[in-house]
Amino acid sequence: MIRRGLILILLVCAGAAAAAATEPGRPLILLSLDGFRWDYCEKYPAETPTLRALRAEGVAARSLIPCFPTNTFPNHYTLVTGRYPARHGIVNNDFFDPVLGRIFHYFQPAAVQDPVWWGAEPIWVTAERAGLKTAASFWVGSEAEIKGRRPTHWKRYDYSQPWESRLDEIAGWLTRTGDERVSFLAMYLEETNSAGHTHGPDDPATAAAVRLVDGRVASLLARLRAANLEPNLVVVSDHGMTATSVDRVVILDDYLDRDAVQIDADGSVVSLRPLDGDVEALHARLARLPHARVHRAADLPAHFRLRDNPRIAPLWILPEEGWHVGTRANFERLKKRYAARGYLGGDHGYDPALPSMHGFFLAHGPSFRRGETLPAFENIHVYALLCAVLGIAPAEHDGDPAVTRAALRDPAR
Repeated sequence: MIRRGLILILLVCAGAAAAAATEPGRPLILLSLDGFRWDYCEKYPAETPTLRALRAEGVAARSLIPCFPTNTFPNHYTLVTGRYPARHGIVNNDFFDPVLGRIFHYFQPAAVQDPVWWGAEPIWVTAERAGLKTAASFWVGSEAEIKGRRPTHWKRYDYSQPWESRLDEIAGWLTRTGDERVSFLAMYLEETNSAGHTHGPDDPATAAAVRLVDGRVASLLARLRAANLEPNLVVVSDHGMTATSVDRVVILDDYLDRDAVQIDADGSVVSLRPLDGDVEALHARLARLPHARVHRAADLPAHFRLRDNPRIAPLWILPEEGWHVGTRANFERLKKRYAARGYLGGDHGYDPALPSMHGFFLAHGPSFRRGETLPAFENIHVYALLCAVLGIAPAEHDGDPAVTRAALRDPAR
């Protein structure tokens, strides 16, 4: 929790950077590259000239450590709230809320647009409350009205929109002037995640996706510079990626009665609820499950920070890295969907302590240090950094002001 005194200290330390950020022509852009592993710039140097140049000219982290589970929805929402998933409520891509008696599915528009699911305060709400204009292009949570607010400019997720059209739209938002000037934009590029799932992190097709998103970052910056905009840019990813295989799958149906359990999610992490309420009996039944550990919710590793929320299922199965535990139906679905390879080529969701699950962080622009690399840090700290650059007081969050100060430009330089 950030106390009022620490907030004031943070804003004083960041004063010069915040002043630079709020000048006209210097919007703050938060860009997520979904599934962009922390080491992709080293793994694919020829494909990442733009990101490597930005990293060399700005400040980077060795890696960005995601929250558990290392999936898209919980981590994207943590990035913009600074809260662990148990505190903001999006505890996985799919989960059950026993109070509401409803299941959240990340792919269902009615769910993502319903405010009832979204806790904590995202950065665009904080900024709008402070009188700033904001925009969001496909960021998790931006389709719902949260605390009675949305970004000034937002749209429903539709990744079929061509990049050129999105770029025109984003540039249009950012080039508004006067009272309509947009101070903050959150945007999202998906391609490295899809390629990693389909082909795995080591495939030439994933290298091609890395090249594609690097080019899109370049085209965005070229468009803004042509409009005399010098943005502060923070590039992040929500998680990494590891290789999976049809030979590394455990079929859950072989170890339990499917009619006796509710499975909230399966695959790289499994969360389930015994319908008779007997967690101990189900835990004992699953003790012989190979290539996985079975945990009661209360016994999950402490660094997961997954506690004290009714949306957290009472029993969790944690497969070994690169293994899947899933229902036969899901196994057959994935074999069919990825028939060309035989199964899913890569996945995430595993323990955030695994290096393969780590994401990417760089910050570039007038508010940030130049040519420096920070140690790996958790993604809960990003929200406070965004608030400091915008010069606004953050809402309650789980971050540490020291991490924020380490990325900001030294006013004495």
